[in-house]
Amino acid sequence: MTGPEVLRFVVAALEQSQIPYALAGSLAAMSYGEPRGTLDLDVVVALAPADVARLAALFPRPDFHFDESAARQVAAQGGQFNVIHPASGWKIDFFVVGDDIERSQIERRQMRFALPGLSAAFSPPEELIIKKLMYYQAGESDKHLRDVAAMLAISAEQIDVDRVDSLAQRHGLGELWNEVRQRAQR
Repeated sequence: MTGPEVLRFVVAALEQSQIPYALAGSLAAMSYGEPRGTLDLDVVVALAPADVARLAALFPRPDFHFDESAARQVAAQGGQFNVIHPASGWKIDFFVVGDDIERSQIERRQMRFALPGLSAAFSPPEELIIKKLMYYQAGESDKHLRDVAAMLAISAEQIDVDRVDSLAQRHGLGELWNEVRQRAQR
């Protein structure tokens, strides 16, 4: 499977299973910003333990590696699990709603163009920015800040900066948010 085929498959599976989702991570950042290479797909899901078997059935072996036990545990406790498509190397990271930002990513999701002939639910840019800042602060790569700066440079009119300000202050990210805003203006 190519990246676009994986995306189409995942969106169809989630919509068929009626599990609320929002595309996030680099794919969502690219929809508001600049393209960059990636071999993973990040998806925020409102997933209950009772939904796991239904979701697992949509990612059959041997085409996919889906650890149903790990997914059930994450669905009960929050966190992340992944599904791998070994033939292509693509990894789908599922983030089960566990905090207010992830909850808001689902509640405020936006249908956007994903690929020719495919619309999908995406995280709103404000919550995506906050998550990117959180990942950077947790010691992840500078790519998160580059993604945010590109989003601000390309899609500023789609971003409620006051909302991001408020969320950033609430989550102790105000200083970092201001630094990224300055970076985007350069």
